[in-house]
Amino acid sequence: MIKRDLSLGNKGTSYQKNGRIYFLALILCFSAGCLAGSVVGSFFGFDSFLNDYLGADVIASASPIILFFNYSRFQLVAFLFGTSFLGLALLPALSCIRGYALSCTAATIISAYPDNGIIMAAVILGVPAIFSLACYFVISIEGFKSSERIFHLARGNSAPRKDKLYARFLACVPFLAIGTLIEIKFVPYLVSLLT
Repeated sequence: MIKRDLSLGNKGTSYQKNGRIYFLALILCFSAGCLAGSVVGSFFGFDSFLNDYLGADVIASASPIILFFNYSRFQLVAFLFGTSFLGLALLPALSCIRGYALSCTAATIISAYPDNGIIMAAVILGVPAIFSLACYFVISIEGFKSSERIFHLARGNSAPRKDKLYARFLACVPFLAIGTLIEIKFVPYLVSLLT
C-alpha cells in the first residue's frame, strides 16, 4: 500500500516536471520569436497600415464575434494542435510565431511613433496581452501534455489521461472575452488620448 502511494506521488511529480519542461520550451520559442520580431519590426515602417490599425473605425465596424475570434486565434490554434500528436512539433512553432507577431507589431509601432511609441505599444498590445498570453500558455502547456499522450497511444503504449486541455480551454474563454472587451472599448479610448 505504501509503495503504491509513493509511485503515485512520483508520477504526479513527473507530470509536474513535464509541465515545467513544456513551459520552458514554449517560453524559449516565444522569446526567439520576440527577438526576431523586434529586429524585423524596427526596420520597417508601415505607417498606412498602422493608421488603419490604430483607427477605431475598424473596431467599431467589426462584429464582436469576429473580434473575439481574432483576439483568441492563437489560443484556438493551440487547442487544435493539442488534439493531435503533431502538437509536439507545432506548438513550439506556434509559440515562436506568437512571439514574432507580438514583438514585430510592437517594434513597428515604436519606430513609427518615436515620441510616444513605447506607451502606445504598451497600451495597444500590452493591456490585451495580459489575458491573451496567460490563456495562450495555459492552453499550450495542456496541449503539449495532450499531444504527448496521443503520441504514446499512437505508438501502442498505454497513456492515462492527465491533461486538462478541454477544461482549461473552457476556463479561458471568459478571460478571452474580457480581453476582447478591453481591446474593443478600453484600448481605443487610451489610444485616442495618446494621438
